[in-house]
Amino acid sequence: MVKIETFIEILLQFAVLSLIIERSLYQVFDSKIWKNCLEKRIDEQLGGGFFDIKPLISICVSVSIIYRFKLDMIANLLERPEQPTLLSMLLTGFFVAGGSTGIYKFFKQLRKVREEHFKMEMLKKNTEDGQIPCENDK
Repeated sequence: MVKIETFIEILLQFAVLSLIIERSLYQVFDSKIWKNCLEKRIDEQLGGGFFDIKPLISICVSVSIIYRFKLDMIANLLERPEQPTLLSMLLTGFFVAGGSTGIYKFFKQLRKVREEHFKMEMLKKNTEDGQIPCENDK
């Protein structure tokens, strides 16, 4: 079982990497060359705003960095960093490519899970103590 401190440390490392990649790509995607030349050409060839290539570029950059440095969040969480696999590095790359929005949603969901776990533990403790919880106790 992974210790919570290890879990948080690994998540924060990849969150920082994700933010670095996101901010770096923002500089490219916000440039005049991208907006005035590349984006217009892609829109003309593919029919307007139908196809957005930015997420694909983000995924490719993230997966490339993860693969190049053999970073594997899943292997680290399973405490097997010496055995990174292509599939888990791809999943790690997709996680990193999600950027700050993906990280925010992930931590928000993690917080909900933690709160539910805490509520269940309190309910279990109260039930063991002979207290019967009622709907008004919130």
